[in-house]
Amino acid sequence: MKTIRFIPALACALLACSCQTLTFYRQAVGGQLEILRKSRPIPPIVEDPATDEGLRRQLTSVQEIRRFASDHLTLPGDESYGKYADLGRDYVTWVLYAAPEFSLEPKSWWYPTLGRLDYRGFFKEEDAEKLATKLRAEGFDVQVGGVDAYSTLGWFHDPVLNTFVSASDIDLAELIFHELTHRRLFRSGDTTFNESLANAVAEEGVRRWLKHEGRRKDLENYEARLVRRAEFHQRIDDTRAALRMLYASGMAEEVMRKRKAELFGDLRDRFRELRRRWGGRGLEGWLTRDINNADLVSLSTYQEQVPVFRQLLKDCDGDLDRFFERAADLRLPASD
Repeated sequence: MKTIRFIPALACALLACSCQTLTFYRQAVGGQLEILRKSRPIPPIVEDPATDEGLRRQLTSVQEIRRFASDHLTLPGDESYGKYADLGRDYVTWVLYAAPEFSLEPKSWWYPTLGRLDYRGFFKEEDAEKLATKLRAEGFDVQVGGVDAYSTLGWFHDPVLNTFVSASDIDLAELIFHELTHRRLFRSGDTTFNESLANAVAEEGVRRWLKHEGRRKDLENYEARLVRRAEFHQRIDDTRAALRMLYASGMAEEVMRKRKAELFGDLRDRFRELRRRWGGRGLEGWLTRDINNADLVSLSTYQEQVPVFRQLLKDCDGDLDRFFERAADLRLPASD
């Protein structure tokens, strides 16, 4: 999951904004300023004897990953993650997705310079929950979740944050490659294009990075993770298809509501089966809370067109410069 793309050039757009919209942008500006204020260059932190050894190790890994991004993935790794900020909280933002009760069409919001995007992001959880309460009262399915990282799309040099710095180096690489892809190519108003592109590049980037580092076993484990990820998304896709048929059926709302609950119950059962097969305690969140249309919307945003970009990269013989050139002109097929 990702969050709002911060907009510093707001002056003209704000002239026509409602009070509610002004409040939203004030919190966005305030949150970004907090990040900038707390950011410190990484080299002095690494060199400081008082720095926690774990943090020093993670920040060193980040610097190696960003160099790989620049040298081998044609991503702007020299323009981000050169600083570190401790925000004193577990998430940098909280992101809200919403969809009507009987539709998988996401609610969208308009942003200056970015167009319409399928999510709303807040630097305070209570602000996200306040909007969630309002939308639920209006009949929307809503999902709110904490986010570890996000991109300013080149407006600022994004720092490493305490919210994700403790992740494994493979997760760090995937996250950094994803966010740097937004800096390399971002299409205004097309959430699915942007997030699916970034996911596809991140996965390929991790593969190349692990091969470059000679970490054969870690690469095998990562490929197994991608297989599990595909299995998870296949269950989501099957449920999405069944829900689309249901919502187009013309049945009475009471009947659709009952059948909708059954389909989401079936999805939880399929997740339980996956967890038994995989072992461990994965998918815990999906088994302990209600699932709704907004959950499926948030996932489709990040995964729906990943196969298209994988094929495009294959067609470009793995040449990432050519891939990004062709991706910039690509028009994705409409969702079913």
